[in-house]
Amino acid sequence: MLELDLRRTRDGSIVVLHDQSLLRLWELDASVGDMDVAEIARLGDSEVHIPTLCQVLDAVPPEIELMVDFTRREVVAGALEQAMAAGALDRCLFVTGNVEALRLLRGLSGTARLGLTWTEGTDPPIDLLGELGAECWNPMFSFVTASGVDAVHEAGFRVSTWTVDAREDMARVLTDGVDAVVSNRVAELVGFLGREGAGPR
Repeated sequence: MLELDLRRTRDGSIVVLHDQSLLRLWELDASVGDMDVAEIARLGDSEVHIPTLCQVLDAVPPEIELMVDFTRREVVAGALEQAMAAGALDRCLFVTGNVEALRLLRGLSGTARLGLTWTEGTDPPIDLLGELGAECWNPMFSFVTASGVDAVHEAGFRVSTWTVDAREDMARVLTDGVDAVVSNRVAELVGFLGREGAGPR
């Protein structure tokens, strides 16, 4: 599964970019929301640029699932529309800690796959997961415990966790039984999984 982040341009297009600000990576003191998609497209060059969600959905092979992360509810309608138009709704897992955005998304689609990002402690919100019709609880790795993972599994949900880059943290969350691990060090994680014989993605 590939993890990506969404932002909305001034004219309503959905682009794939982690930061709302363009300063850190593009040296432009502006927000994505202050620019039209045509202006965004002119940043960078032919090798490095900010793609739209449509472009990413077209480029990623259909057998690869996407973890679609976002923070603002303003992206919900456009992202859902584009995923449906690309026939990619079933391979997109939409994750955020913005509960109202998840409620909006669920109201627009009864079949969209949802995950609840969590930074509120070690106790999993089982009732909220059920209300949202989510398929996974997505806590920050420091909030993962074996008892919390067990409780989520017993309720019929899965557990993904983020962002796990240190080997000792990989070992701990895998021992605790998570189903998926988000990492910037993918090669190291894959090697670690191979050596340890563990099962999460």
